[in-house]
Amino acid sequence: MTDRNNIIDPWSTGFVDDLVREFFGDVTRLRLTRASFRNDPRRLGVYLDMPSPAAMRDPLWRVRAVPRDLIDRRVEITGPAVDPKMAITALNSGAQGYMVDAEDSMSPTWSNVLGTQATLVGIVRRSLKVPEGGSKYFLSDRLPTLHFRPRGMHLDEANWVVDGNLAPAALVDIGLFMWLNAREIMVRGSAPYVYLPKMETEMDAWLWNRIFAWIEERLGLQIGSIRCTVLVETVPAVLRLEEIIWTLRDRLTGLNVGRWDYVLSLIRSMHLDGGYVLPDRSAVTMESPAMVEYARWVVRVAHRRGAYAIGGMAADVPSRKDPVGSDVAMRSVVLDKQREALLGHDGTWVAHPDLVGPAMSAFDDVLRGQVEQRWNLPPGDRLDFSILTTPPVGPRTMDGLRNAVATTLVYMDAWLSGNGCVAMGGKMEDAATAEISRALVWQWISRGASLDDGTMVTATLVDGVIRGEVAALVEAGAEPRREVVELLSQSIYVPRLPDHILTAGYEVLMGTRK
Repeated sequence: MTDRNNIIDPWSTGFVDDLVREFFGDVTRLRLTRASFRNDPRRLGVYLDMPSPAAMRDPLWRVRAVPRDLIDRRVEITGPAVDPKMAITALNSGAQGYMVDAEDSMSPTWSNVLGTQATLVGIVRRSLKVPEGGSKYFLSDRLPTLHFRPRGMHLDEANWVVDGNLAPAALVDIGLFMWLNAREIMVRGSAPYVYLPKMETEMDAWLWNRIFAWIEERLGLQIGSIRCTVLVETVPAVLRLEEIIWTLRDRLTGLNVGRWDYVLSLIRSMHLDGGYVLPDRSAVTMESPAMVEYARWVVRVAHRRGAYAIGGMAADVPSRKDPVGSDVAMRSVVLDKQREALLGHDGTWVAHPDLVGPAMSAFDDVLRGQVEQRWNLPPGDRLDFSILTTPPVGPRTMDGLRNAVATTLVYMDAWLSGNGCVAMGGKMEDAATAEISRALVWQWISRGASLDDGTMVTATLVDGVIRGEVAALVEAGAEPRREVVELLSQSIYVPRLPDHILTAGYEVLMGTRK
């Protein structure tokens, strides 16, 4: 198995440096464009007003045919791959696909970044093993199709500097993955498959398309070898979905309903609308009209253009130490996956090996012997913008406020310790759910929202909640570090919602925060 210390050598370094030099300016311009769109007084109207290519209006165009090993995508298991044991367990789970996540579920310490790349090398070459773990930690004969999700374009990598500039993290991740694995994957009869996170418009798609073409040329791969699935996890991406697919039509194989990041994007996109206030996070379900419209549109547009529609992650996770709680989690996940299959999804995500079988059964009950349903077009040929931007209805409670604060504190403390996914209360929390939690608290304070019992959410009230949750964690022997409380406070007691709490958190993680 490749050691993480052997990932960086003059050849891999040179390849990534050249990639960064080629696209650093494009990434910078993309970030500036995103910021200008977000600050435009027309708000979401700026995305609706953007022109579209005339050729895209042809109702008959389709994405390029999907590769053979992506025909069956009923269940894809996802998660970090820093720990080889966790990766082997996922690979042996029986899922059709395995997405190695270097984004929401990975704390981006340099050790974790290199460890993930080392695990990917072992997966591709089928050399991944943990001898001291016995036969349990050796790869089985049948492995799921590999996907890789790099970090988003908004993040930098503090440990990689090119010409005096921090390298965009996405370029470091994708550059190392492709240099180390792309040719080997092709020789073994598959292709490099990538999940693209945090996309907003066709400008993101255009940039990724150019990055992939540059990589293919430099590595001597046939143009179009790299294929991708787009995570639809921002409101702008929903509004520009056809344009994104059109731009990536020769590479795109599917769309994924990235539900948790999408809720965060709802808060961010509607931050100038004083009447837009969400309920407790637990009440923002996929049965809410706004979320149903979002998922319906993703499935319809994907299928209309010949792409797969992959469902989102259910937060519930089973625990083998809690049979009763595990049974509740299983039932919740099965109902969620049945809903996705009935809406028209071709497959779904799970985060735990024990959920692969139940999720598969839920889809098989609907698909009835088939492995996809791209023929299924949910009704309604237009996106209902008014439904999409109407806040889900539900309670706002003190328990919901406490949960949002506790989730942020616990997750951020774990993240700063190098752990990117945390089980809390029978749910798996990652960067996306932590971001939602702190954004929800910001929204309630900034809107002067009232709880169902009439209590107004003020900075004073929230400050008391934070002190109470910290005290409870101290009593439980899990006191969060001082920087975590500061990060939370600095992201909620401000007039404008900071884009990502983890951006400031990364400075703490790297020891560069002033």
